[in-house]
Amino acid sequence: MYNLKLAFRNLLRQRIGTLINVIGLSLSIAVCLLIALFVQYEYSFEEHNPDAKNIYRLLNINDGKRDPIHPITFFGKLTDAIPELNSGTIVQYMKEDFFMVENEQWIAHDVIFTDNSFFSLFKVHILEGGSSPLSDASSAVISRSEAEKLFPDVSAVGKILRFQNRYDFTIKGVFEDAPVTTNYRPNVIMNIHAKEILQNYEYTSMNNQSSNFYFLIPPDANRKSIVEKISAQAKIAYGYDKHTPVFAFQPLSDIHLRSSDTIWDTIARSDENIVRLFILVAVLVLLIAAFNFINLSVALRSKRNFNTGMQKVMGAARGNIFGYLFIETFLLVGFCLLAALFIANMLLPYFNGLMGTEICFSITNPLLWGAIAAIAVFNILVPVLVQLHNQMRVNPSASIRSKGRALPKKGNISVVQSLTVAQIAISICLIIGVVGINKQFDLLLQKKLGFDKENLVTVGNPWNDKVTNRYAVYKQELEKLPAVLDVTGTWNTPGFPLNNGGSLEFDSNGEKITKSVRQAPSDGNFFTVMQTRFLMGSAYSGTDSAKAVINERCWQNMNVENPIGLKVKNSFDGRDYEICGVIEDIQNRSLQSESQPAIYYLHPELGSFIIRLKSGNLQKSIAELRAVWSSVEPDQPFRFSFVDENLRFNYTREIRTKALLTIMSLLAIFISMLGLYGLSMQIIQGRTKEIGIRKVNGAKIAEILAMLNRRFVVWVCVAFTVAVPLTYYAMTRWLEAFAYKTSLSWWIFVLGGVATLFVALFTVSWQSWRAATKNPIEALRYE
Repeated sequence: MYNLKLAFRNLLRQRIGTLINVIGLSLSIAVCLLIALFVQYEYSFEEHNPDAKNIYRLLNINDGKRDPIHPITFFGKLTDAIPELNSGTIVQYMKEDFFMVENEQWIAHDVIFTDNSFFSLFKVHILEGGSSPLSDASSAVISRSEAEKLFPDVSAVGKILRFQNRYDFTIKGVFEDAPVTTNYRPNVIMNIHAKEILQNYEYTSMNNQSSNFYFLIPPDANRKSIVEKISAQAKIAYGYDKHTPVFAFQPLSDIHLRSSDTIWDTIARSDENIVRLFILVAVLVLLIAAFNFINLSVALRSKRNFNTGMQKVMGAARGNIFGYLFIETFLLVGFCLLAALFIANMLLPYFNGLMGTEICFSITNPLLWGAIAAIAVFNILVPVLVQLHNQMRVNPSASIRSKGRALPKKGNISVVQSLTVAQIAISICLIIGVVGINKQFDLLLQKKLGFDKENLVTVGNPWNDKVTNRYAVYKQELEKLPAVLDVTGTWNTPGFPLNNGGSLEFDSNGEKITKSVRQAPSDGNFFTVMQTRFLMGSAYSGTDSAKAVINERCWQNMNVENPIGLKVKNSFDGRDYEICGVIEDIQNRSLQSESQPAIYYLHPELGSFIIRLKSGNLQKSIAELRAVWSSVEPDQPFRFSFVDENLRFNYTREIRTKALLTIMSLLAIFISMLGLYGLSMQIIQGRTKEIGIRKVNGAKIAEILAMLNRRFVVWVCVAFTVAVPLTYYAMTRWLEAFAYKTSLSWWIFVLGGVATLFVALFTVSWQSWRAATKNPIEALRYE
């Protein structure tokens, strides 16, 4: 009890040091707890599924790119020909789609087409209906939450969902909402065989890639042999003579974190490298706070020596001193842990909003307590052992004579120097890292996209028997509006993948060449509306159905000097085209990956309008577009989006990462500066007598300031030389994941060093100024 009182009294006596430690440790531990919960969330995807380790997604490897989407008809060909693939399912995902429910329009989010095997493979719990509710092509099931919204007082089973106002699905069951840590969280599930009626071409064509394939493969199966069989079947299905498609299996548990290099992925995914980056920054933040703790304890040694000397004179043994130090540190760290729990719980909703997660703060979470225990042990034992080592070397008579006014010894100064340099180096690394990461993300967000994205609006043109006529009528009406500059149409608008593939066959030096290509059918004025630059040739006209335009990537892949006038056969529609132009690559997706080869040509059915509006009142313009749509197509909802927002959505992960890393880095720098403030205060207090003597002997304020700040400037310079090579190496490795990379300019590193030096001097100079301007009589009064 005596040690408890003494420890509590000592913490109160050293109010500034205690406050700095409490703020630094509480904030850093709160950050570590949030990151620990975030890491647990990211790594727990599909853990609820006991078969997850044996479920694999099929990937097509094309030109080194991993592509998870395949033609619907290919699934049946594989399961019929390869017995090992009998336990599998096909999934076609849509972010949203339109239904009529009891004469009311309903936009459903997270809609999938699949078969009955989906429920067993993904462990979907059926609440109403049988275990195989997708009994026929018109069958559908909906989630419990959506059933309660749509049919609050009656059962949803037997109700009709009219899909896109043209096909009736009967609800055959209700399933429990999927857990948050799963790759698919559907609200509506429909039978994939309905595609035969809805879009027969998509259902039967080998050139329309739209679906993911999942297979349950026993652990003792030879997956390499199965992949070879899939390649052989693909060669037959696609009709290839020489080319053999390459495939690979991706474990279900890897999809969420290890799919950053896949293209045309419809699953919302994260990135394991980003998760590791957050772990690293959280550890660095905690280290800075821990270094503060140790530094201040060493800097305060002279004041603590008096107490230790008195304890030794009174007969205290090593165990007694250890007990006192342990209790004092335990009190401080224990309070910080409680404060950190409160801060983390308070900040969790904001963290979830920033990162788009659904993390829950549960006091029964074993990971939470594991993280608390690890942090507590580290922050209690390390400072206690450091202080115990120092205190056991105290000479009782010398410490009592000094009455706590002596400076720490030279050996202790070296400990302070080492930890402070490490602390400053971490701060410099974080500043350089954040600036470099922001520079890379700014490149992705601002890089030239091959078209002008400003004031571009897309309007969906539903795929049904009216798609061609509706396109002509709506376009004609839009061109009459004063707010509309021009209108065109295409299959896939920028921000969404070109999910239809194929190949171009052409003659080159007497040899038949085949190259893969993405399909981008578009109206004749598409390139004018998009303001795309032609590298050579020109666009096709609105009636020139035998001409085609390719992008720069396609031209490079074809390896021909001048493709203008070249005749190509497109496997997608079996037609021959003459290339009339080459355009700059239009970026349809994230710039983390390179653009894909694409071919543009006329097509009678265009599923999206692209409208360029005049600058000004965009909301009024949208209202006019909506009014025209209602007059042309009253049975279909008006669904629009801005192209720049679609593109920005592809960088949601990067934007969130940028924001969180910036916040964490600023927090780390703040904690580091708190430590410098406390350390400078203790060092300057220890030199009060020296400053007084120098002033009496005529030293100027500027000279005293230079003397006091010189040590911190040297520390920053040493830290800078340590931080630069480490950060350069780390940033170079991180940038390898991007197809388009920013340059690591010299000014990024200089900015990190200069910013740290400025903040450090600003922090320290206040204490230096007070000491330099203090009346020397105050310092020498008791000497």
